[in-house]
Amino acid sequence: MIEISHISSNDPIFLTGSMDGDLKEMKNSSFSKTELKSEKTYPLMNRLANSQSSFLRESADQPVDWFPWSDDAFQKAKQEDKPILVDVGAVWCHWCHVMDRETYSNKEVAELINNNFIAVKVDRDEMPELDRKLQRAVASITGESGWPLTVFMTPSGEVFFGGTYFPPEDSYGRVGMKRLLREVARLWREDRERLRKSALSLIDYSPNTQVPISFDIVDVTISSVVSSFDMEYGGLGNSMKFPHPLVDQLLTAYSFWTGDEVTSRLAVFTLKKMYQGGVFDQLGGGFHRYAVDREWNVPHFEKLLIDNAELLEDYVNVYLYSKDPQLLDVIKLTSQFLFRDMWTGEGFATSIDADVGEKEGGYYVWEWEELLSASNEYRELVKRAFTLVGEGALEGGVLRMREDPDDLSKELGKTTPEVLEELGKVREKLREYRDRTRKKPFVDRNLYTYPNCRVADAIMTSSLITGYGREISLKVVDRLGRKVSRRLDGGSEGLLEDYASATLLALRAYQITGEMKYRNLAVDLGVELESFATGSGFSDRRGSNEVPTMDTPNESPNSLAVRALLSLSVINEQFNLKEDVMGKILGDYVQGPSFYAGLTLSLGSMIKGIAHVVVIDSGDELAKSLHRYSLLTYHPFKIVEIVKEDDRDLVIPLVRSMIDQGSGSRAFVCVGNTCSLPVREQEKIKLLLKSKANLH
Repeated sequence: MIEISHISSNDPIFLTGSMDGDLKEMKNSSFSKTELKSEKTYPLMNRLANSQSSFLRESADQPVDWFPWSDDAFQKAKQEDKPILVDVGAVWCHWCHVMDRETYSNKEVAELINNNFIAVKVDRDEMPELDRKLQRAVASITGESGWPLTVFMTPSGEVFFGGTYFPPEDSYGRVGMKRLLREVARLWREDRERLRKSALSLIDYSPNTQVPISFDIVDVTISSVVSSFDMEYGGLGNSMKFPHPLVDQLLTAYSFWTGDEVTSRLAVFTLKKMYQGGVFDQLGGGFHRYAVDREWNVPHFEKLLIDNAELLEDYVNVYLYSKDPQLLDVIKLTSQFLFRDMWTGEGFATSIDADVGEKEGGYYVWEWEELLSASNEYRELVKRAFTLVGEGALEGGVLRMREDPDDLSKELGKTTPEVLEELGKVREKLREYRDRTRKKPFVDRNLYTYPNCRVADAIMTSSLITGYGREISLKVVDRLGRKVSRRLDGGSEGLLEDYASATLLALRAYQITGEMKYRNLAVDLGVELESFATGSGFSDRRGSNEVPTMDTPNESPNSLAVRALLSLSVINEQFNLKEDVMGKILGDYVQGPSFYAGLTLSLGSMIKGIAHVVVIDSGDELAKSLHRYSLLTYHPFKIVEIVKEDDRDLVIPLVRSMIDQGSGSRAFVCVGNTCSLPVREQEKIKLLLKSKANLH
């Protein structure tokens, strides 16, 4: 099993496996990520030029004769009896651009490829389901995965070798692409049978076992998380760190279910450490993809919409439980970043690049004197609150907090919220200076459905806290229909992640607005979502047997689908997710429990009880306050409905019976199969959600 949190989105992960024969000698070792620089251009040429993919278009002027992934490419390979070279990357990927600039733009490399291979470009944002299979195949052969992914295939579609980054010449401890291409071409001519014997077909993955459903799965997962938790800096592991939003939420839920506050404190600790580090953009808000160190200091600088969507949701959920003011600051700053830098007017852009010109992170790094000079009247506060890190590895340093704001507030004799308010003024001043004096990184303005739905979902919830963003989120949901495409503005058929995230967004819109049109949309989407079901889970695309179950650490498509269908089952009786389905989807969880945190959270909620809060709306302010309080009260898995008495014929019989009980605005709280009597006091909602024992 690939431990995907240890796979860098840009840094190569070097060969730990081997291959028989001559290629075995090409095992590689690490090199410094700062020794290579790149500058991107955005020309339009050849068969990639008209692609919707920004990544493919950027490669269009290379001397390599690229094909998109297509039947035409494989047919040409068969006709010319050539192996296929596949390059998988993304527009936001730093090392993908390094390889494009320094390797594929090298004339000798291009000549070797054009003469001996059929070259194919794949955008992992466009085709995540294909990327999963290629990553799995290459990792099985060489132990190497990540982006850029370099894959060698037979014309019939089998993978026989691969890796990540290859420079043009042997250097940095890496085998050079020229030598690799010559050797693969020689083996294809002279010893093809040996290559074919080592080749792997691109097979679908699905869980091959079934586990009995019990809370033991939750306990095992929590134990696995705690055993790998970094008690000094938060997060998982003790080297480079990815955020794990679903792990944080599972830790918080575990405290809610068991009363043991230790795990929720671990979640808060991680989220505060991330916020204080360089992985969080201290001036502009929002998170970079991951940190190259355990302290969350030095990031790879790309910002992805999906990462910020999930992290915003993460911070909102844990904040509702903890009420920590630092988490609230992240919610505000990240929301502002999304509206300011990623909203296009029609939807949210998919990513912001890491590089500007020849500098990795050039938009974000600072020299200390420039920082102080730009701070003006806030100079002394900047000295107290911030520092620069990573100056030996970058052309400048990354801004991070010098100490925990709670400690700083004590030193300054102020409350933490007061200090954070002062720091907000500093951040805004320095951000404006940064925007005024620096070239901004490239923004990929493609409007992919899946991350747009995820971010609109998170923003709609956070709008209850921040007071802004609801209308923008509704603009996204209003673009959805029963049939979902990969992009908000149309295109190819949607994948499981598109349908599941669209269903969850429609449900969120219904919960927050109470408008029946969103409930109806969610039901329609749920029907479509059920068509992805297979014998062992939900397939990546309709008709496929690929069942993606692991968080990567982005929430897995199966986790999204399970959440959506469990949520729908609360408000519509036609949906029913059986326990044996969960047992199949979780079949392989013991191979990496922390990468099943999303599914485990849903499983724990099934066992401990999904919450359903129904507010009967008699058209007064009490209904509004009960509704808002219900939405902002923490529960690991909760559905909230506000229903007008006139809509009794549109809701399930359980809710209809609630309408018949009592008069005036009131709320009913159900956990599992047990519902309360009507309540009119907000505080009782929280008490009822907390314990089944309190329900009548």
